[in-house]
Amino acid sequence: MIISNPFHSGLTKTILFVSLSLFTFLAKSQDKHGDSVLRTKTAISVSLQPFFLVNNTLKADLEIQPIGRKFNYVITAELYDGPMLDDDDFSYTSRFPEDQINGFGLGILQKYKFKNQLSSPYLAYGVTFRHQEVAIETEGFYSTEKDGLMYYDYGDIKKRLINDAILFSATLGYQKVSRNVVYDLYFGFGYKLPLNDTKFGGYRRYEQGITSIAYKGFGMLVGFKLGYQFQ
Repeated sequence: MIISNPFHSGLTKTILFVSLSLFTFLAKSQDKHGDSVLRTKTAISVSLQPFFLVNNTLKADLEIQPIGRKFNYVITAELYDGPMLDDDDFSYTSRFPEDQINGFGLGILQKYKFKNQLSSPYLAYGVTFRHQEVAIETEGFYSTEKDGLMYYDYGDIKKRLINDAILFSATLGYQKVSRNVVYDLYFGFGYKLPLNDTKFGGYRRYEQGITSIAYKGFGMLVGFKLGYQFQ
């Protein structure tokens, strides 16, 4: 999950406080049947990130943990389908049911676990590619050309835009495995780089904030994963 205005948003402060509290709890808690057990064979875990469902995104992770190594590898898959969110200049977010987004994302990350155990703090870094299609329906002025002359009229406007972007990320987190259930909390920073010039013609503000699909720049990342480890 990408958060905008990390030091001025009340929602962000709440999420960060809850995340840090969970992080502290997981770091201090010990499972007698899991935390102290060293990894003796390669493990594979599958997890979901529920925070992304707020933005109509399904995000799943496949993590491979080789035996005898502190470096793990994570493949992420994202699926976008649903109404869009629009950010205005006052950081107010509203839904436009007539605006629809669909697309996918695919990422690869490397995770360094500080302990060769099932549960451990870690550092993760990687890159994610996203392909998104946005369908906008609104009303406004539009221009048409006829016989070399430009005419302006007001009416329904339909636009379909393509947005491709790359997200570079670096996060710190804590992964806890208890009876094969995976709890993973992370926070860090990312840089979002659009690969094409998506124009919304002033009808929407989808490039204004870090949560917007056409945004370019740095932002804070906060997330929580819940999954299952096969070992």
